[in-house]
Amino acid sequence: MKKFTKAFIISICVVIVFVVSVAIISFNTGNTSVTSGFARVFMPVQKGASFIVNGTKNTFGDIINSKKNARENKKLKKEINELRDELRMVEGYKLENESLRKSLELRDMYAHESGVAANVIGRDTGDLYNTLTIDKGSKDGIRINSVAVVPEGLVGVVCEVGKNYAKIKTIVDASSSVSALCLRSGDMGVIEGNSKLSKSGKCVMNYIDKDAKTVVGDSIETSGTGGIFPRGILIGKITEIKEDERKLTLTATVKTSVNINNLTSVIIYR
Repeated sequence: MKKFTKAFIISICVVIVFVVSVAIISFNTGNTSVTSGFARVFMPVQKGASFIVNGTKNTFGDIINSKKNARENKKLKKEINELRDELRMVEGYKLENESLRKSLELRDMYAHESGVAANVIGRDTGDLYNTLTIDKGSKDGIRINSVAVVPEGLVGVVCEVGKNYAKIKTIVDASSSVSALCLRSGDMGVIEGNSKLSKSGKCVMNYIDKDAKTVVGDSIETSGTGGIFPRGILIGKITEIKEDERKLTLTATVKTSVNINNLTSVIIYR
């Protein structure tokens, strides 16, 4: 089929060249009868050639327009993605400002109390990331359920106290449980530690309503319920959301705002 097409095209080209040559010769010699004769003989060929040329022109025009539309669509998609990124940045700034406001409120909330600054002097050898030992204890006024924080957010709660030391159960510990809410949407849930995620500085937020408006990127903070943690302490940001195994509620993976593995000091509020 390809060979036939090429041969046909070559034949058409030869005929067109021949016709043009004869026309030029007739014009130069003034022989109108020759010109008229050739015109009558080759008129169908000329029409066929014109049809092919015009068809080819239209085809190439369609191809050019198609490529142009593809370029414009690609440009529009790029602009849309850029606008989405800008919206995410604006939303992120809003969340950061809200988080800062909450931090200031937290500071005011504890203004009547004196926080105890303590150094991290040890970690649970059984699980490097979950339990911290600090160099302050009962003689410094620290007691069970005292809250441990840093400027970046929540660290955990005091679970054991000695005279000169205390242990903090961090929020990534498998036995940890903190009532929490989404800063943007107000959706509630419970932050719990997970042994598989703790080494990557993550925990899970369980029991989120299936119709919740919480999305990836949302900031999570303490809700203030439960009697231990006051409201407004930043916990982290959501990195993944999925249905639970029974498909009754949602479960979110939360990256903690505090790098627990690198902590060298904390503040304990009694």
